[in-house]
Amino acid sequence: MSIEDLISSSLSRYDSYYALKNMKSSKILIQKYSGKEIGFAELKKYKDIGAIFYVGILPSYRGKGFGKKIIEKAEEVFISKKVRIIVASTKSDNIPAIKMFKSLGYTLFNKKYVKSTIIQLLDAYEDDLILCKEVSEEADCGKMIFK
Repeated sequence: MSIEDLISSSLSRYDSYYALKNMKSSKILIQKYSGKEIGFAELKKYKDIGAIFYVGILPSYRGKGFGKKIIEKAEEVFISKKVRIIVASTKSDNIPAIKMFKSLGYTLFNKKYVKSTIIQLLDAYEDDLILCKEVSEEADCGKMIFK
């Protein structure tokens, strides 16, 4: 399966359009299971901020911990690149994503209090929640992302 097919099969038509559009400026991680590509994460870096731009898992593999595994891989990539915080975004009705990110130590922030540079980095115009995780000693999500 091509990465384009994996993205299109893992996300809604709306989200896959933006994930595909931004592929060339992102790092793509692939999640495999039994040799089969079942998910991906699209990552971006801006200064000392890592952004999880999109995460997609094929529908038949959701709820089995694969999303969590690929987020952990993304965190390792960002930590190796010396980021201070990692951000992501979602909608407040995406309960599975919220639970997953919270279980990994992310804090939720209402988008209306977040700097426009973070919103732009995440292309989070349709989302209302920003998730943030501090991955260095001197990091402070509140100070780094609040307006």
